Amino acid sequence: MDGRLALGALLAIPVLYLLCWALSSALGSLAGGGIALMTYWAGLGAALRLTQDPDHLRELLVAQRPGRLVTVMLALPVLALGALTLRQMGQVALPPHFVIAAALGAILHATLEETFWRGALLPRLSAGPAALALVLYWVFHLAWLGLSAVQIGSDPWVLLAVPLALGGVWTAARLTSGSLGAAILSHAGVALFLFLLAATQAQPGG
Repeated sequence: MDGRLALGALLAIPVLYLLCWALSSALGSLAGGGIALMTYWAGLGAALRLTQDPDHLRELLVAQRPGRLVTVMLALPVLALGALTLRQMGQVALPPHFVIAAALGAILHATLEETFWRGALLPRLSAGPAALALVLYWVFHLAWLGLSAVQIGSDPWVLLAVPLALGGVWTAARLTSGSLGAAILSHAGVALFLFLLAATQAQPGG
């Protein structure tokens, strides 16, 4: 595992936590969370740009099938969260520009996260470093508990339980396929429906 990037991620946890708390308290859940998320994306992008070979990263983005069992595990959370979100959207209408923004954000989020956490952080692919990277990915999500104002219809500690489970599936896809493409597709689907769910909860009547 890349020690420089791992240390940087650990140091960023309290910084992002405080940013999330301040923004969500001052601006509300949707706006505060959105700004915190964009700051996080900027940090991931800067880290990748400063430390990685672009040609190598592009090679990692190729989608290769990780095997039947892992493929099913990649699809199930997308389908489950999609069903929940579409049901909620049937009760609360979202403006079209919210949906477009959520889709673009989901693609960016999934690509940056997978490229950093399961790509750049693992210069040599093996089970041991991948497990350590998964633990670090899970611990990093402590920072998002600073979004105290965000309500998505579940306990805030779900923000820790879910990333561990999903991160495990995406790590398995990385190990079995050797690339990030399949994990990015699953991650983007989860992120899309999660963003839309949060947006519906923030609407009047949500």
